[in-house]
Amino acid sequence: MRLETLRRIPWPLRPIAWRILERRAHPDAERVHGSFPSVPNEGPIRPVTRSEFEELAKRDPYYRGRSRYFGTAAAVAGDMILRLQLRSALELGPNVRPLIVGADVMDRIPRPDVRSAGRFVLHDATVVPWPIVKRRYDLFVALQVFEHLGSSQPAAFAEVRRIARHAIISLPIDWQMDDPRNPHHGISHDVVLSWFAPIVPTRVIVGNPGSRQRLIYTFENLH
Repeated sequence: MRLETLRRIPWPLRPIAWRILERRAHPDAERVHGSFPSVPNEGPIRPVTRSEFEELAKRDPYYRGRSRYFGTAAAVAGDMILRLQLRSALELGPNVRPLIVGADVMDRIPRPDVRSAGRFVLHDATVVPWPIVKRRYDLFVALQVFEHLGSSQPAAFAEVRRIARHAIISLPIDWQMDDPRNPHHGISHDVVLSWFAPIVPTRVIVGNPGSRQRLIYTFENLH
């Protein structure tokens, strides 16, 4: 319905129409006017800074055009780390560098290219239980990863609840792909909430709006 409505609107007005439609679809989602921290915070873990992200984007095309939702996630993570005094983190499947400096990383294949100060956990997130002890981490992070877990999102989130106190998970919402088999296609906000049920996100934040909208789901005090 949203795409059909948009096609009837003249092209110069479509960016405004997207913002209106997006806000109506998710009226409770917050718009966080934050971004990457300009300087590193002291502590065992911290989000990447703007300069670190910009340097990364120069070297890796994957990160180009992704600064808005990465920056928003960094702002949210920085707030949680400072406010909740978090000291350990696990990040699932980062592309080259974790959003959280000092985080451990988990992926299903060896990733010698991943730059992290923490340890690497070789494990497929769709296979439970994860080889991690209960309440091992203060923070779990997964940016644009859960959509790739097939039908295992509820089981994976149960593991998140088991091993971490807090979580930040971003997902593509309402994307319309040419191939409906694409894992990014047609994921609705309601579907995502069903993956997390019975846990309700503490906050839902717009990572970036538009036809490639990403929402950031945050969870505090999972235990």
